[in-house]
Amino acid sequence: MKPSINGFFQFFYRYKKLLKLIEKQITMSSAVKSVIGALFLSVFVLGLPVLVIVNMFIIAKLTLFLAILLVLIVMVWPYLYYAFYYTLLKNYHEKLNEINTKIPYMVESTIISVVLMVIGIIVLSVIF
Repeated sequence: MKPSINGFFQFFYRYKKLLKLIEKQITMSSAVKSVIGALFLSVFVLGLPVLVIVNMFIIAKLTLFLAILLVLIVMVWPYLYYAFYYTLLKNYHEKLNEINTKIPYMVESTIISVVLMVIGIIVLSVIF
């Protein structure tokens, strides 16, 4: 049990260390441009599937299935957002190509995805 707990704490130590390295390299303007660009691109990519699913709610027999699909799309959105965010940051700052951004990407995306999953389950349980 103790080695797994130590591995967990070492993983988050690496996460914090990588995050500090990334924050040293970026500027406020590049972070804002990356956030806005990542939001625009992720909404653009997921917009069409969401619109198709929302329009299919006319079919009454598929409402639960379509609602679950919407929750899954909402859970995928943070992964797509952070992928675009770190890609744009790497385009703005060449030194970030040397830093492993996979660990911060996975940690931040997973935390947000789990929170959105819990919210989605609560909403689905109230509606259905």
